[in-house]
Amino acid sequence: MSLTATLWALGLILKGCIRREILGAPIHALSKHILLPSAVVCFVSFLDTGAPAHGGWPMLAVAGAIWLLFANSVNYGGMMLWHERGLLRHPGIPAGLLLAAAALVPIGLFGVHLSLIHLALRASSFPRGGTPVETVVAGGIAAAAGLGAGILAARLSGFWPNFAFVLPKLLLASLVLTPVFYRLSALDGLKDAWALANPLSVATELARAGISFQTDALPRYAIFTACALSGAILCWGLVTLRVPSTSFAEEHV
Repeated sequence: MSLTATLWALGLILKGCIRREILGAPIHALSKHILLPSAVVCFVSFLDTGAPAHGGWPMLAVAGAIWLLFANSVNYGGMMLWHERGLLRHPGIPAGLLLAAAALVPIGLFGVHLSLIHLALRASSFPRGGTPVETVVAGGIAAAAGLGAGILAARLSGFWPNFAFVLPKLLLASLVLTPVFYRLSALDGLKDAWALANPLSVATELARAGISFQTDALPRYAIFTACALSGAILCWGLVTLRVPSTSFAEEHV
């Protein structure tokens, strides 16, 4: 594709997501994605100035940013992919471009949240360390799992319309099951098994390692397993995306 055609396709794909989720209620979107995270980061940073590096507020904030990336990838990534799946039939729009466009909004919001955290870090005495590589890998795991889960959730809504009301509760459950408000080491004997079973557990610890050297050691092969599981969820969702819908109601989810 030429550059002009690529930009046209990206704009066409993004328009549905931005119009549906942001332009429809701009004040709500600004409050939810910018003002509220800013207020939370400011609050915990001033409240937790004397906390040790192993459990300071940045550890909570960056883990929360990873979970928000997963949740936004479900709501604004995978769900948008499902709603715009008709574009796959367009000969000028490859599937990879559609996937990249679906990830732009969640990753853009993730970048904003990380910027807020790093701005607060500059004003604090928290000992920083690590490299951006861990944060990039963590973001990739969360985004891939969220995109795949969002497609599957949208497809399930076609078979079970009430699933749309259940989805927020499932996302809240994923927040509880992901070590955001606690450390993976707090699970004691279940730590290794949970790290291998839940890709977001690995993603949160990797994100913490991206800002501090004082992090919990992950089990052997945990990163590889998390990447494989999140990739499998995404591939499953993409396969589902190409399967023809079986009902009129599902086509209009």
